[in-house]
Amino acid sequence: MTQVAGSPMIARARWRAAEDRLYPTLLADPTAYQRGLAAIQAVVEELRRRDVDVAGLMAFETAPDEVLEVACPGGVAVPVDLLVAVACGMRDREITAAATARRREEAVQAARTAGADWAVLDGPADVAQLAGGRRVAVHLATGIVVEASIDEWAREDQFVVTVMPGESRSFDDREAWLSAIKEIEAATAAGGGAPRGATADPS
Repeated sequence: MTQVAGSPMIARARWRAAEDRLYPTLLADPTAYQRGLAAIQAVVEELRRRDVDVAGLMAFETAPDEVLEVACPGGVAVPVDLLVAVACGMRDREITAAATARRREEAVQAARTAGADWAVLDGPADVAQLAGGRRVAVHLATGIVVEASIDEWAREDQFVVTVMPGESRSFDDREAWLSAIKEIEAATAAGGGAPRGATADPS
């Protein structure tokens, strides 16, 4: 198999492209789909058992024979390059989800230890520092989540605040958006709950 290298970002793009190529082919043949899916799941399970990280996935992609022999001793009925890449993509998403869950739990525990009302799960501690992407904060007493996001490609209403449970509001003006977020967070912390009568769901 050809050696592949590069950053995790490049690898993830390659793995997504493999999914785009493989799944339409399998869907055209139900029998091949079942066999292919079983092979992918077997490889993912073996990668999970070995507890490899993203670097390990990239290494596996370059030298997959040992894992394939264990996971699929009877051989595979789909192109090995695609099988390996799709399995890497699936396991990578599991690793990322687990890391995100750990990071968020750590943020919640740190906020509770500090006696804070809010825990920031993603993004900067101060929403005013957000220049792109999103910031997610959870109110510890109620479980209300406030997500502030910026869509840099939007032609209008690029500033959005979403309250969960609750509503979404969008703004053209950054200062109005920041003011709305501060008001929502202050009202929630003061016991006002989510805007417009939304009911919180403590967790």
